[in-house]
Amino acid sequence: MQMPYATIGKRFVLVVATCLMMLMFSCTSHRQLVYLKNVDSLSTETFYPKTRPEYRIQTRDIMYVKIYSLNEDMSNMINQTIGSYQQNLFQNETSLFINGYTVSDSGNIEIPVLGKIKVADKTMDEAIESIKLRAAQFLKEATVIVKLISFKFSVIGEVNRPGTYNNFNSQLTVLEAISMAGDITDYGNRREILVLRPTSNGTRSFRLDLTSPQILTSDGFYLLPNDMVYVEPIKNKTFRINMPTISLAFTSISTLILILNFLNK
Repeated sequence: MQMPYATIGKRFVLVVATCLMMLMFSCTSHRQLVYLKNVDSLSTETFYPKTRPEYRIQTRDIMYVKIYSLNEDMSNMINQTIGSYQQNLFQNETSLFINGYTVSDSGNIEIPVLGKIKVADKTMDEAIESIKLRAAQFLKEATVIVKLISFKFSVIGEVNRPGTYNNFNSQLTVLEAISMAGDITDYGNRREILVLRPTSNGTRSFRLDLTSPQILTSDGFYLLPNDMVYVEPIKNKTFRINMPTISLAFTSISTLILILNFLNK
């Protein structure tokens, strides 16, 4: 029994319409790809409050400490870096890691001559002040330089280069972190960014929408050491990945319908 021509035509139209609808739903709109949408539309110049959280030193952090004074011999004894060794200290990250001061589980760093100094749960300014007070017992008018070496963060999920990165700047935004990871892929959801932040009381989480200017006021916009940024995939990622297979299946079906139509003629 031959299939009526009208029935074959309707089925062919149905297949084509289904393919077009699936193609439309799989497409990503322009507004989904824009960061900070309409951020400058409110006025000629718009300011957003700076809400950069202040980092408090944690155990196992690695710090660079340098102390200068008029007493050069005592300064060299404390710093334990002389001549070319001091210059080589800054040539690579490994040297900084090996020669830095690790915050112990008890929250102290141990500096030659000065001894153990409590720095955990303190801000960088508070840590500098604590080291200055101890150095004042041995040196007159000492200058103290303290840097956090172990400012690392991780970016995972739908980015081009996921991984753990080191930051040597005093501040880092989530946009800069994503930029260092090669930006978000075509499958990344710019409206669903998760920032995980370890603290002494547990892990805090922040949900960010990179298409909204409101992220500029979020506590998760500025990253802290050991933060993790997760870029979630778009909901139709699985469909888009399987799109070639689905297209092949519909092409085969439409070809079969055309063949049946030809045979009916």
